[in-house]
Amino acid sequence: MGASGRVVEAFVRVSCAASVLGVRKRELTFKSTGITAALALSLGLIGAGTIVSAGPAFADGKSGRSDSCPAPGEMPVLGHNPTFTDSGIALFAGGDYTAKGGSAEAEGLLVVGGNATFAKSGGVFNVGRVGMGSGIIPKSGDVMLAVGGDLSVDKGVTLDVGHGLTSGPKYGGSVRVGGKLDVKGQLETNGGQSPDGLGKEAALKPNAGFGATIKKESASLGALKATGKTEKQGGSVTFKGSGQGGLQVFEISAADINDVSTFTFESIPGDSSVVVNVTGSQGVKISPMAVGFNGDRVDVYSSSKFGEAASRILYNFEDSASLTLGGGGNFMGSVLAPAASADITASTNGRLYVGGDLTTRGSGNESHNYPWNGTPPFSCEPGEPGEPEKPEVPSTPTPTPSTPEEPGTPEEPETPGTPEEPGTPSEPGEETPSAEPSEPSAEPSQTPEEPKKEGDLATTGAGSTMMIGVAAALVLAAGGAIAFMARRRRSA
Repeated sequence: MGASGRVVEAFVRVSCAASVLGVRKRELTFKSTGITAALALSLGLIGAGTIVSAGPAFADGKSGRSDSCPAPGEMPVLGHNPTFTDSGIALFAGGDYTAKGGSAEAEGLLVVGGNATFAKSGGVFNVGRVGMGSGIIPKSGDVMLAVGGDLSVDKGVTLDVGHGLTSGPKYGGSVRVGGKLDVKGQLETNGGQSPDGLGKEAALKPNAGFGATIKKESASLGALKATGKTEKQGGSVTFKGSGQGGLQVFEISAADINDVSTFTFESIPGDSSVVVNVTGSQGVKISPMAVGFNGDRVDVYSSSKFGEAASRILYNFEDSASLTLGGGGNFMGSVLAPAASADITASTNGRLYVGGDLTTRGSGNESHNYPWNGTPPFSCEPGEPGEPEKPEVPSTPTPTPSTPEEPGTPEEPETPGTPEEPGTPSEPGEETPSAEPSEPSAEPSQTPEEPKKEGDLATTGAGSTMMIGVAAALVLAAGGAIAFMARRRRSA
């Protein structure tokens, strides 16, 4: 056998070894740059001497990222990648926070004064960065979940914090727990830290007094005189602005807004924020089905005004004792309810601040972080939060107690699929709104106890990536040898 024959034989053996290691053409296509190039060369997908590269989305910390908040009028629509940084609180529960059913995601910084329990019906719950959201999230490695009491993750549930945030020097998302950390499922911090036993004040610092902040701001906004008109007809309510600049203030009683499903905002001047003051202590139940803003339907994901509308509206439930956001549609705007406990199945788009307990239990419902631009405490904060974690080297993701994982660089996820449009509430007896409801929201990301699938936001795989890298290097070497022998034969 000649030299070229021996090289071919070696190439075949390396290819077989790669096959044994589970290196398949489709799998490697979505791995890191070097592995993709090696596989493409070995399979003849590209010509000799041509390397096709697609770098990781966040490797340089700049790809599609900004270190500041969105400028006025530039609030992003929903997307897959982080775009802006925000150290402000996206979700706040003064009492306990519980994720049940098919709840999917909570974008931005989540702060819980009491206990936090992730007891959904199996699968992944994302915190900080989500598969489809505003892209306005804390910086890599910063605190994305702060819990004053205990943090529990049930069996079959993966709590994934800061997935895919691989730009240094900090990684993933950190978790701070005042009480005990009880993980029966999995806690993935993707390089972030997860200290517990800190005590409530230390765990929530610098946001330990945020409960008092939302009460003060709610009272201040509630004292404002209405500048626009409110008209209710059946299950629809219309808020008509003054047409003049400045904060647009509307007022409606808790009894009138109860059971409303269609919200229309008219004559709202450009760049003006909107506050809807809901008066009275009666509990409120809303199942959002359609939202119009200055003539546009804005609660559907295809709307170019989705982010703009979400960031300009705030509902102030100053004295309401309870709040239910039902159905499977999109609630547009921030929620300020300092005296209420809330139960949510709809997806929310804005800041969500509740003084009591907060429970999410929907089928794939998500919370998207759109800061309200009407008052500084609720607006986007580009700076670092107080006392961020600064590890010298990326820490190991917290493993399942029974199955420790090897440390490694968090794997870059595939682009998640686009979620479906918000849909008709699942609860019976709702009045049909004037606008046509869109299709139901997406199903939960995974079924109970189902193994993670390729492309899931929470997928990691340091061990398999290492094996693939070894095989790919051998394949690349064999490909180079073939090209070298071919050139020798031509020159001879």
